[in-house]
Amino acid sequence: MLTFIVGMAILWGLLWLGFKMTGALLKACIWLFILVPLAIGIWGIALICCCTLILIPIGIRLFTAGMRVIIPV
Repeated sequence: MLTFIVGMAILWGLLWLGFKMTGALLKACIWLFILVPLAIGIWGIALICCCTLILIPIGIRLFTAGMRVIIPV
């Protein structure tokens, strides 16, 4: 009975570790393949807006929005 309890504890620990590692890997993949290209696109639009005199305030806001996509506050 003690062996069964210890075995179940080890199995529970391995499953918990796998769950945490899978979540971390999924978050890293979402960040790398979705959020980074989105932020680069926003920065590109911001750069285009900053080239025109009238749209500079919008470009600055877009740079800030692109940074918040990468690093949420």
